[in-house]
Amino acid sequence: MKINKIFIIVYLFFGSEVFAQSSEQVLSKFINQAIDYSPRLKEQQQLLGVGDYRIKVQETGLKPQLNGDVSYSRVDPIAKATLPVNGESRIIQFQPHNNYNASVGATYVIYDWGRFKESVKKTVLEIQQHSGGIETLKHTLAYQVSQLYYSIIYLRKAIVVQQDQVKLVQENGKIITDRIKSGDALEYDAVQVQVRYKNAEMRVIDLQGQLERQYIFLSSLIGSDARKLITANAELQFTYGKNDMQSAYNEAIVNNVDLKGLLIKESVLAQEVKISSMSSLPTLAANASLGVRNGYLPDIAILRPNSLVGVKLSIPIYTGKRGEYNTQIAKINLDAAKQGTESQKIQISRDLENAYNDIKVANQKKELATSNIFQAEYSLKLAKNRLVNGVSTPLEIQSAETGLEEAKFNLLQYDYQALLAKLEISRLSGVKFW
Repeated sequence: MKINKIFIIVYLFFGSEVFAQSSEQVLSKFINQAIDYSPRLKEQQQLLGVGDYRIKVQETGLKPQLNGDVSYSRVDPIAKATLPVNGESRIIQFQPHNNYNASVGATYVIYDWGRFKESVKKTVLEIQQHSGGIETLKHTLAYQVSQLYYSIIYLRKAIVVQQDQVKLVQENGKIITDRIKSGDALEYDAVQVQVRYKNAEMRVIDLQGQLERQYIFLSSLIGSDARKLITANAELQFTYGKNDMQSAYNEAIVNNVDLKGLLIKESVLAQEVKISSMSSLPTLAANASLGVRNGYLPDIAILRPNSLVGVKLSIPIYTGKRGEYNTQIAKINLDAAKQGTESQKIQISRDLENAYNDIKVANQKKELATSNIFQAEYSLKLAKNRLVNGVSTPLEIQSAETGLEEAKFNLLQYDYQALLAKLEISRLSGVKFW
């Protein structure tokens, strides 16, 4: 008894902050848990590190390239000549049969007219594109978790409504049983009640099956059992989103993750156009080598040091218009990407308009459904009284029960539809509420 008193005192002191959390707080925890757990996100985050190494690989192009060469070759026949040396005729050999060569060579690009710099810019943009893709994945996952979370709350409430319907059928079945005993009803009426009872139970089972599927899906996303994590007092509440369409659209133009991805894609393709147009530019490079080899007169068998220093300017003269064709391809891809961006803006505007219209319609229907529930409850009360007094038929009370059930389901469904529309507005606007 003392424990119960302590529990009540603590509950009154701390309130719902201790024993219950708001639906949005629980949802935020689910989303962050799903983001931390997602193997797909971890994979993409690992691949993001590849971009840094791509830049490092490109930077090696600005550093000297060193190569070591060691070679041996046997030459037959070789050039010989008979020449007088110190008054005597001697056979002079200009090249040895066995040729040895060992050297270290270096090549260094002095200037490439900006091609390397633009290539690095493109790689940086591609890294940003990949990073944006990760944010898109997080955003998509967050709203997927949100939809599952609120669908679970909706189904739990729908089950409660349907279970209330089962209780009503049971209660009315007892009334009909009493009337059968008094001779005011037929066995047919009792059978009809049993049929309705079984149908109502099957609808409960169907809803419970749908609920379990949602639990399984959500649990797979967050990496733990979601059944015990959703509080019993969870409600269909979602307060994020703009009140008017124009504000939501303006926010979407800036923050919509899909639109951001398309704009980065445009930047990458624009850089591709720039790089392709530079394919006909020359490259200035220095080269040098230092080594030893034989074959030098007068003693061609001795290995002697040798060196080379030079500068090389490579100028593309004709490549079959390859660079021009690649530039045209890049321009076409860029133009297509721009059209895709404009199409995305139109789609965002259309989807926002539909979402706001869904909220408007749902709110109008909710007002009607609320008054309809009151009337349906009153109608059922009258039908029960009439049935008890023997002045109505089971069909009348069956109709009243069905009307009340439909009215409650409609009100719940309109709340759910309005919430999904708000969720869609926030998604399109790029809102990050977790």
